[in-house]
Amino acid sequence: MRMPRLVAGGAVLVALTGTAACGAQALEPKLALRDAFVELAEDRAGGVELSIASSADEIRAFAESADPEADADLSDDVLDTVLSSSLDLAYDFGEDADDTDDAAGVVVRIDDLVAGELRSIGYTAYARADLDGLAERFPEMQQGLDEFRSGLTGEDGVSGPAPEEIRGPATALLDGDWVSVDVEAYLAQLEELSGGAAMPEDATQEMRDLLGEALKGGVTAVERRASDENGDHLVATVDVREVWGELKAGLPGLYDEATAAELEKQLPTVDAIPDLQIDVSFWVRDGELRRAELDVAQFVEGAAGSFVLRADLTPAREITAPDGAVEVDLEALTALGMSELPGDGTEGGIGAEVPLDAYTVATWIDMDLAATAYEQGGETSVALLPDVLPYYDGLAPDLAITAVGEFVQVAIGADIVCLAPSEDGFAEDIAAGPC
Repeated sequence: MRMPRLVAGGAVLVALTGTAACGAQALEPKLALRDAFVELAEDRAGGVELSIASSADEIRAFAESADPEADADLSDDVLDTVLSSSLDLAYDFGEDADDTDDAAGVVVRIDDLVAGELRSIGYTAYARADLDGLAERFPEMQQGLDEFRSGLTGEDGVSGPAPEEIRGPATALLDGDWVSVDVEAYLAQLEELSGGAAMPEDATQEMRDLLGEALKGGVTAVERRASDENGDHLVATVDVREVWGELKAGLPGLYDEATAAELEKQLPTVDAIPDLQIDVSFWVRDGELRRAELDVAQFVEGAAGSFVLRADLTPAREITAPDGAVEVDLEALTALGMSELPGDGTEGGIGAEVPLDAYTVATWIDMDLAATAYEQGGETSVALLPDVLPYYDGLAPDLAITAVGEFVQVAIGADIVCLAPSEDGFAEDIAAGPC
């Protein structure tokens, strides 16, 4: 009996081997991509540079086909800025499981200009921006920066000098210096305000795992294309609904019970997601993921041109805390903000420390007018003033808000300013005195 079984077993093995050989070539690209993702997930440190890989003509064609009726102003200058910009991300999860030795960095570049930079070391965040460099590239920014500077010192003639808690860090940012924030204290304030709704300490890893599982389940096929200097070109076909289904099922589990219940109500259903099969390109070299590209045009039916988002994986680099950063005292700012809120003016009560001024009220009105216009789908104008006036009832005993032609006059006693409503709600045009 043993010999016939061996012969039969051998025949089955030969048949299986032949079948496997036929499918091995199709299976190999998917395995190569899977192994590259596993390698990436195991890395404790690394980086990625995000940019746009399409040409100016391709982006123009995509924009026009995506919304033919839109009046998109895609000038050469705008496209040059977009195509020359990049976002450079770096991370280092450290040796321990907690966050105390974690580090991260973000660098925003426009051509050779480092426009802004963020770093996070443990529980401290650092930021700086080259506002002078940005103003040189975008001259229309200069007036706003000058007005902001004069507003900080009170030289604008509209309001007094800003408190040192605001003036110090703001001046540092204007000068291109580093400022720092105690993130742990900030998160503690947010958690207190949100009633304890927070993600677990290991949420970053859990999020990575969830995204990895979603992508693994959503990839329906992987095809090998011609290789180049970046490595083997693998194109994965992804089922968008399948990926979203995995994410929707797993995201609530990263939060507490109350937040999870709210998320389940707010997140779109799987049926609401377009039923699409999209292609995502990956380049793998020496077993490591080197580049990924996604053409957003695939999400728009009948789109022409392309809008390709590119992610280049970069080696790990040291992320250190900058010297001489000006600290932002969140506790002092919070206390200051509470003291500036209107109240009964009694000793120790809200509103007792810092009197309300017409300029501040005008900035609030401008924001409310812009928000109301956005909600109603129209343009900001004085005609919307009746919609926002109820917000200011009883704000101050002698407050008077009046429409004067196309302007809004705000008066608190003898303190009077004139507001020209803005489209963005940033209150760029407030003049001292009556309208």
